Amino acid sequence: VSWGYETQKTKGGLTVTLSVGSYPLVKGDNDLSVKITDKAGKAVTDAKVTARFFMPPMPGMAPMTYKPELALKGDVYRFKANTSMEGTWKTEITVVRKGKSTVTATFNLGAR
Repeated sequence: VSWGYETQKTKGGLTVTLSVGSYPLVKGDNDLSVKITDKAGKAVTDAKVTARFFMPPMPGMAPMTYKPELALKGDVYRFKANTSMEGTWKTEITVVRKGKSTVTATFNLGAR
């Protein structure tokens, strides 16, 4: 898979890298992946990682929030996100590790 777009945020000693199959996102299913690394650059694969994919609320529209299942493949968590309309979508990645503070990183993605 060649990835069309990549962005990252560093929080709480972790770097969360979000990759998107094609960008901007298309209506329908989009392939996304998340790689989490620690301060030493080592991949974190022992965490409970969840995603929330949503469009911020707008007047006169029902909320659109999806919680896709993430599958760990190697050192990357993969999931599909379905966009039902164009605009700005947010992807919120939460990383929970035993004995460490929870880290949440939010990314903005455009859809056409």
